[in-house]
Amino acid sequence: MDKRIILTVRRLLLCSLLISMTIHSIGQAEDEQTPVVIHYPGTGYLLKIVKSYFRSDPYQHDLGFFLKQLMNDPMLVTKSTKLKTDTSFFYFQGAYKNYSPYGFLADHTEIRLAEMEFIIDDSLSLKDTLMVYQLLGFSFNGKAGLESVKNEFSKFNRHYSKHFVTQSSEIKKGPEIVGVTENYFMYGIAVSPLSVTWAKLDEFQNVFIITLRVKMK
Repeated sequence: MDKRIILTVRRLLLCSLLISMTIHSIGQAEDEQTPVVIHYPGTGYLLKIVKSYFRSDPYQHDLGFFLKQLMNDPMLVTKSTKLKTDTSFFYFQGAYKNYSPYGFLADHTEIRLAEMEFIIDDSLSLKDTLMVYQLLGFSFNGKAGLESVKNEFSKFNRHYSKHFVTQSSEIKKGPEIVGVTENYFMYGIAVSPLSVTWAKLDEFQNVFIITLRVKMK
């Protein structure tokens, strides 16, 4: 991908994150290797979605094992890592070879994991971090590609939306709607662990994005 494409995608991802910066918490029991998943109605379907689409599952192992599995995935042909410092957060990005877990054949598939800061309480200036985990499937086939990512978005929502509370947000470029994000909320809690997005990046490029928001302790 050229720099212009990468910048466009990054703007889109930032937009989708700002639409609903939400969090689902999982905890790792002290001195244990397997995380404890907090079970709410819909948890089983969330785990099923992750298993169906993501090659590395953050809910099955502790953070160290998950990162090792993700960063050493043999199907990744390119990858880059920025380690956490005093002034920046952890970021990992990789591109897969011939990986397309969708109903359409993706021309390019990426995985991204980024640590991000969020505000717990404005009045108390309380902050924390979460891990944003994204799978991106690109279609570079113009109008046909746009239909592909829209159809995947619709299929995903047909299969899973009835098990969650959902909320839609449009992505606009001027007056034109160039994408939609569907945020998935679990019954009984006011936060969202999952969202899906279709977006038209330009006249040639389109993308379908699955975003997980994971809090690890």
